[in-house]
Amino acid sequence: MFHKNINYPFGLDISDLSLKAIQLNKRGEKIKIQAFNKISLEQGIIENGEIKNQEKAIKAIKNLINKPKFGRFNLNEVVACLPEPKTFIKLVKIDNSPNKIEDLIASEIEKHIPLEVNKMYYDWQIVSKTSDSQMVLVGASPKYLVEQYLNTIEKAGLSTIALEIEAQAISRALIPKQQVTKPKKYGIIDIGAKRSSMFIYANDAILFNVSIPISGQEITKQIAKTLEINEKQAELAKIICGLDETKAQGIIKKILSNMIKNLIERIERVLEFYENHYGSYGNLDEILLCGGGANIKDLNKIIEEKISLKVKLADAFINLNQVTSDFKDFTELHKLNTETFNAKKGKTISLKQDSSLSYATAIGLALREILSK
Repeated sequence: MFHKNINYPFGLDISDLSLKAIQLNKRGEKIKIQAFNKISLEQGIIENGEIKNQEKAIKAIKNLINKPKFGRFNLNEVVACLPEPKTFIKLVKIDNSPNKIEDLIASEIEKHIPLEVNKMYYDWQIVSKTSDSQMVLVGASPKYLVEQYLNTIEKAGLSTIALEIEAQAISRALIPKQQVTKPKKYGIIDIGAKRSSMFIYANDAILFNVSIPISGQEITKQIAKTLEINEKQAELAKIICGLDETKAQGIIKKILSNMIKNLIERIERVLEFYENHYGSYGNLDEILLCGGGANIKDLNKIIEEKISLKVKLADAFINLNQVTSDFKDFTELHKLNTETFNAKKGKTISLKQDSSLSYATAIGLALREILSK
């Protein structure tokens, strides 16, 4: 049997410090990677999700697409994400009424989202209905930001098929589509370089999301200041030494332990909120970790011990018919000379790290059109 090749839009993940893009293809029932790339951004181009230097952002997007690490981007259509700090997503209850659902949502939305209706773009999805009400998933973002992203992408020579809230893309990438009869309920934590967040996913919908004030970059700066080294060396030290108290005199472990303590406290608050407001959904089955900061060795085990709930590293390839080992560029080799933080003659220590979790958002964006067919 012959299968017709269809070109699908690629996922474009725009963040403060990097750009990532992935294009997928589907042949028969198999979904595989067509092309991917990742580049770093200098500070100041994008700040807190807002594009501050459009000219440099456009140039970076063009470089991202024209020089991929693997394959070739063969379509100029994209599904891009809007930055988590500037977007809102929540499941709201709306009582049935003779009025149009659009009017009901417009009047209800300002109760839940701190933006004026006429200053935001918003969309919704009816998740469930009863005889007297319906549960509606509402997502919103400021108009100025949406227009800024659309304009920048267009000037980079690309056509935007859709803009999505980050949590939607991440859940599409990480939650298996072929689930058992009783779907699981998840907490998903995205630990990023500039920001982190946690959201709850149950019954095929995101119930709510919460920002977590933990930044991989801030931890790197703290390590650099404490050890009196530059930030590039500090980033390597964070990755390679991690929670190993025998390395760097245990200083990095101490700094990371404080971060983990704060993270666990935030998780506990989110779980308490879920129990108090969404208890009817039942207990969560597990928590998934993603983002570049999720790769701290044994982080999932440390969290699991404290909250008594299964915690594991997510699999960004779970809905693809490939594994990360198929691609050498998803494995990063980090090397550091211990002389960096020790006056004595040092030795080189190294660590191989799977970077696929940092692509979760881009993969989820790329899956949007494929899974909707």
